[in-house]
Amino acid sequence: MYLLEMAPKFLVALIILLIYVKLSGKSQIAPMSQLDQVGSMVIGALVGGALLNSNVSVWQSAGLVIIWAGLLLLVRFIKSKNSRLRDAIDGEPIQLVKNGHLISDNFIKANLPVRDFETLINIQGICAFSELKQVWYELNGSLTIIKKGDKDIAVLVIENGAISEDNLEQLHKSETWLKHEIQKQGYDDIKDIFCAEWFDNKLLVYPYDDVRKKSKAHKS
Repeated sequence: MYLLEMAPKFLVALIILLIYVKLSGKSQIAPMSQLDQVGSMVIGALVGGALLNSNVSVWQSAGLVIIWAGLLLLVRFIKSKNSRLRDAIDGEPIQLVKNGHLISDNFIKANLPVRDFETLINIQGICAFSELKQVWYELNGSLTIIKKGDKDIAVLVIENGAISEDNLEQLHKSETWLKHEIQKQGYDDIKDIFCAEWFDNKLLVYPYDDVRKKSKAHKS
């Protein structure tokens, strides 16, 4: 009898979770930020608590999960439209090593003991700090590592049709320069560009699909 009473809850919870995972994408499986990680944990706790509590109805259970999942999706949408707001919510990657030098203040900022840092780089096959050129502590706790002799990683300067001002500033470039470079490659507006990255002293531009198709049709 108990299992029959619980079955509708399980079914509704499963449907809601499937919809949420579909809408939010695979980042919930491999979280990219602390908010993704905590948000998924809270959803799990809400579902588990609602399922085990016989005083909570099927629709109450569904309502709790829908409200929280909706808030997470709303925040994700807002972050996708505003890079500065995204940085304010998620924070930014912290550079731990710059040009071969360990930045001790940033280790404190990241709350990362140097012993743990050593373990993390050893796992990736790096034997000593002297091999490191640049290292960033990412939002999900992973490390992005460039060893001495490697090329620097690409820097995203346009994302979803908007300029990434912090990254542009990091490159000591201006918006005027970026717009000029975009125009040189045959695009009139920053909003036409899905993303663009600066790599190996070159600007690599990736327009939206409809813009790319129009450009091809015009050239032909």
